[in-house]
Amino acid sequence: MILLTVGTQFPFDRLVKAVDELFDAGLLHESVFAQIGNGTYRPRNFRAVASLDKQSFDRQFELCSAVIGHAGMGVITMAQEHGKPLVAMARRHKYGEHVNDHQVGLAQRFEALGHILVARDEWDLPVKLAQLHGFQPVPRRPEPELVAQRILGFLG
Repeated sequence: MILLTVGTQFPFDRLVKAVDELFDAGLLHESVFAQIGNGTYRPRNFRAVASLDKQSFDRQFELCSAVIGHAGMGVITMAQEHGKPLVAMARRHKYGEHVNDHQVGLAQRFEALGHILVARDEWDLPVKLAQLHGFQPVPRRPEPELVAQRILGFLG
């Protein structure tokens, strides 16, 4: 089962609809369970809920084989902690999905480090999903000393 998660702060109908349409196109065959927030789009091809309590969300995360999600720090971190392959698609300001485009840079950086796969848009999603189950995320190494040095440099 693939977990699709878009967070709860803003709707992300563009991603939910893109995943739904992959079923229609015959490009996605694995079951999907989704946490879709308060968007207006309702998927036809998989079960979805607006939100889950933390315990239920954590359980879905444990059960899934892979994750499709927005490019928020929470889902990226959780995928890393659980060793789950993640295809992330950034929310975009121009579509009213977020207040700015910070997720674009975040996604690009984590992809460059080998931690996640990034679908640049809904048309890129099928290509990245084809890579998902063979993708082995590079484990993230915490570097508190480097962070401390950067903070000191900023304050210095």
